[in-house]
Amino acid sequence: MQRSLFDQPLFDQVQIALLRDALGEEELRAMLSEFPGTAALAFRNMGTALASNDLEEVRRVAHAFKGVASSFGASLLAAMARELETEAISSASMKKRMPALTRAIDETVAALPDIGRDPSAGAEV
Repeated sequence: MQRSLFDQPLFDQVQIALLRDALGEEELRAMLSEFPGTAALAFRNMGTALASNDLEEVRRVAHAFKGVASSFGASLLAAMARELETEAISSASMKKRMPALTRAIDETVAALPDIGRDPSAGAEV
């Protein structure tokens, strides 16, 4: 059973931990700093494709964005992109999902500074 988008966390903490272990905190932060531009470009490309009613291009961009979001540990955005790729069967249904995608991108980007921090480091006392 697929998890509801409403229950999906912004980030997959296991993926973030794996990235932190593999890259180190500094490289993870550098990688995460690239995400806002990548998300904005994907959203813009989907919007352009929707405006020209090119549903296959929307699906192609959504598929690519799903992979990027998954790699970054952005689980809500990956789930939303998967939904656009597989379940949105008309231009109207895709357009209907875009405002929620905008909000999710904004929330994800706003949370990035906290995601890049190592939770085991704790606060200095």
